[in-house]
Amino acid sequence: MRNPLRQFVDERREAKLAKAKPDAVAKIESDFQFDNWVQSAADRASQVSVATHIGTLTHPDAKIAPFIANCEAAEDGYVRTGNVQVDWDAFGNAAALDTLAFLRVELSDSRPALEHLREGTAEVRQLFDFADDRAYERLRGQFLQILANSKPYPITCSEIKQVYFPLPDGGYHLLSLVSSTGLMRENRIRLQHNEWGEDAKTARELQKQDRKQARESQSLSEPDQSQIHYQTIPERGSIKLGGANAQNISSMNAECKGVWPLFASYRTTPSEYQQLPKRDYFRSLRWDSYSRVIFNELHQIFWQPSPGNLEQRESRKRWLEELWLWASGFALQLQRIPGNWSTDKTNQLPSHQKVWLDVAQQVKHEKEKSWRRDVATDFSHWVLNTYKKMNWGDRGPQVLADLELSEFRSEVSELPFNAREWQSWER
Repeated sequence: MRNPLRQFVDERREAKLAKAKPDAVAKIESDFQFDNWVQSAADRASQVSVATHIGTLTHPDAKIAPFIANCEAAEDGYVRTGNVQVDWDAFGNAAALDTLAFLRVELSDSRPALEHLREGTAEVRQLFDFADDRAYERLRGQFLQILANSKPYPITCSEIKQVYFPLPDGGYHLLSLVSSTGLMRENRIRLQHNEWGEDAKTARELQKQDRKQARESQSLSEPDQSQIHYQTIPERGSIKLGGANAQNISSMNAECKGVWPLFASYRTTPSEYQQLPKRDYFRSLRWDSYSRVIFNELHQIFWQPSPGNLEQRESRKRWLEELWLWASGFALQLQRIPGNWSTDKTNQLPSHQKVWLDVAQQVKHEKEKSWRRDVATDFSHWVLNTYKKMNWGDRGPQVLADLELSEFRSEVSELPFNAREWQSWER
């Protein structure tokens, strides 16, 4: 039977030998004999604490009690502990983190060795084939020390910032916010896969080829181009935790060298938008990185060999909705300022845009609906003109005409035009 634990140790030994000097080979061979290495790892297990949430991620000097949050999964739509299957993290003596990596090795049922040791399964017992029953139980007890420091409830410390949370009965909670490194790691892995995985690399290569030749040439038959895509997330940053000693924060922090992605949780407002629109709302818009992403997705759909099939139409419709949300973002801000700003003599906005953007005008024309279609028409013209102006390389833009204009206008007319409608809208 294949022994994944022994294979783990052998791989680490080979990595050491590849860089070792001749006089160090004998010691490495001895240290990485399976029984010797396992005993050494077991001796160091108590120096590491397993947890789902790591206090040192928030503050390097935080001394919160390690805890494992066992939350039940629920179809509540939240990315939270319990709804995503993630590994446990660990912190403690950085020199002992290899013990955790050993205990994370998956056995035949895809569960880590640590879970098998907790349950005392027959499978994991067979993998420690060098030890008799007494020695095995001693090793098992030592490895399980990695869980001994975990508390059934978390205990905070002064280095963790607290949030005041009032209750309806007049009481309050003081909440200490601690990050789930398992969720952070899973997010990072999915981001890397979507942006730089094998399919993403193929999609990027196909995109380069598309700039040189029309898609109709179909020079590549494998893989299916319609099933390959990559994803980018604009307005993204990163944060580095732990400095030069990322392993001092946690095992997962060491794994990514302390660098974690950050995402914007708000819709940006470019400085160009600060002035009130005077002539045409949509012509005052300025492209940003996210709008370019949306137009690029639409561009790919427009050039599909069969743009009229149901799947492509639905995809195009979703991206058009996203573009409308982006374009109407500043409109939602204008609708929150005091009304009648559009009645100024210098303001030459079309009357239907005034009804849409100026809350005072909207109240006056609440029962009218024709302005919605007029605004949708303006937006559709802006989409076609903007798409045509963008630089699409040698292939250029797809030719769009009255048919697309009519479809865009009909679809946008049914979308929300103010904050109240967006709150109740369902795609």
